[in-house]
Amino acid sequence: MGKLGAWVLAAVVFVGCSGGSQVTPTDSGNGNTGIDAGTVDGGGNQAPLDAGTTIPIPPPVDGGTTVTPADGGTAGNPPADGGVTNTMAVGSLGVGPWPTNNVTYGAADGIQETPIVGITTDESQNLWVATNSALYLRTPAATRFIRFDASAGLHLQSNSTLYCADQFFAGGTDKTCRAGAASDPGIAEIVGGGPNEVFVGYWGFHNWADLSSQPDGVPTDGIWGDIYRHTGKIDRVRLTIVDPKQVDASSDKLDVVRFDVVSGNTPEFWHNRDSYRMVYDHFIHKHELYVGFEHGIDKFSPDLWFEPNKQWPFNDELAWMSDHLHPMTCMHQLCIDDESRMTEMMGDWRGLALDAKGDLWVGGKWSAGKIFYTPLNAQVNADGTRNGGGTTGWFQRAGKSYEDPVTHQSFTFGFQFCGTAGHELQWNGSAWVDGPCPAQSGTPPVFWPPQPGDPVSITAVAVTTDGKSWWSSGPVGGNIAYGLASYDGKHFAYFNPADVGMSENNITDMIGLPDGRLVIAGGRSGLTFWNPATGAHTSMHAGQGLPSDQVIRMELDMMVSPPALHVSTANGAATIRVFP
Repeated sequence: MGKLGAWVLAAVVFVGCSGGSQVTPTDSGNGNTGIDAGTVDGGGNQAPLDAGTTIPIPPPVDGGTTVTPADGGTAGNPPADGGVTNTMAVGSLGVGPWPTNNVTYGAADGIQETPIVGITTDESQNLWVATNSALYLRTPAATRFIRFDASAGLHLQSNSTLYCADQFFAGGTDKTCRAGAASDPGIAEIVGGGPNEVFVGYWGFHNWADLSSQPDGVPTDGIWGDIYRHTGKIDRVRLTIVDPKQVDASSDKLDVVRFDVVSGNTPEFWHNRDSYRMVYDHFIHKHELYVGFEHGIDKFSPDLWFEPNKQWPFNDELAWMSDHLHPMTCMHQLCIDDESRMTEMMGDWRGLALDAKGDLWVGGKWSAGKIFYTPLNAQVNADGTRNGGGTTGWFQRAGKSYEDPVTHQSFTFGFQFCGTAGHELQWNGSAWVDGPCPAQSGTPPVFWPPQPGDPVSITAVAVTTDGKSWWSSGPVGGNIAYGLASYDGKHFAYFNPADVGMSENNITDMIGLPDGRLVIAGGRSGLTFWNPATGAHTSMHAGQGLPSDQVIRMELDMMVSPPALHVSTANGAATIRVFP
């Protein structure tokens, strides 16, 4: 079966957050390098600078009154999960409105550009497709896709929103109104949401050369002096259908709300703007949205959204946005509990997957872990207001974010380990000293790089029916591709892509199927369907149900039966319902 080895985790440790140097540059230049907030508190969250209260920031001129709707999570009535109750369950929509055979979509269906960066369905079974330049919709009653771009309200490059709450910042070097919109190449990712709803994630802009507001020579990127802090982010798009059979986009209306992502404990930090991966929970903690950004992972409760106070939105946003968490490692260092002395590495969260309990496995360029669910986005005070410096919100729980509430086992991969090189920098009480360590000991970031902080480039996470999590590593940006790994809660096991039937090591995505198999996407080899229990595998290529062998993204719609595997490729989109 291609097993290269199995490793018992000797220890699983908590992850800290930076008050020192954090490095999260991405391979495409869409990353975040800068100083984060907080102390190492045992979790990958941002604690306030004084570990107890938020930075003192003057209120807006009207005193900062916050209007909170009843479903927004008041102290007496916090929301259950994402604030919604419905009957959606696996397979509850039956066969659904779409063909049960395999279908491809492209120019003949009204899609004008390639590559396809996403294909998804919402809870009304509208089919959404995205390219970098546009969002496409085909309702079940329509015969073609209709195209939406900035003219329909999407916050693409030519349609920005102006943000002026920045004038009330207590610090930073930029207190002027700044525009927020996508940067090139535009749309990065989409995922279907509730009825007639889709979420659109964008690419942002980063200027690594700007050192103007940092005395220590660290780029200004990601803090309140960064003039590009409002770029990228996410649109919540809801469809108001005038006539579902219309093919003219002007006959339909998109209700577009922009989520301007900012740190939950202080508006000093704007680390997250590039949407690498989005996952929407239809079945367990219903209508919760998770986004893996270039720096951290966020939770959104879109059904709890309300228009925030534009002069000071940061308190209101805590009702529906929880920013952020990030397991981490340290650059060639054995991490310690003093973030001021470490160079912390985290980011590029391409791998997100929900398990059967609705908890979230996460994998990034340098580190990995599991985030356990809690409904509150931020702690709620007795008077119903939200406490950005609290301890019970999703992003505020420190090490408990990664701790199983029943077994108390923690799942943070990469914080303390010794790689294959057998040496690393160790803190001797006054300085970092390079010293020996037992090679391949401790808790790796799933895979074993030479030293902590060397990339493992996790490209996808999947969960199979036996409860195992599966992890892929690809050659992103020229980094080493480590292949495949599985984790059963105690042990990692490793596999060569060739031994599971792949002809390349560039794994771009991976999904667990209801029959126990994995479907693995390649950058030039199409799809591989692999049974980990038997070792059997088969492939699907261009001309056999795929528009191209260059697969970019996959999504599995489990609302219908048989399930629908949505595949985005360089030359078009596909829906697979007859699996080889």
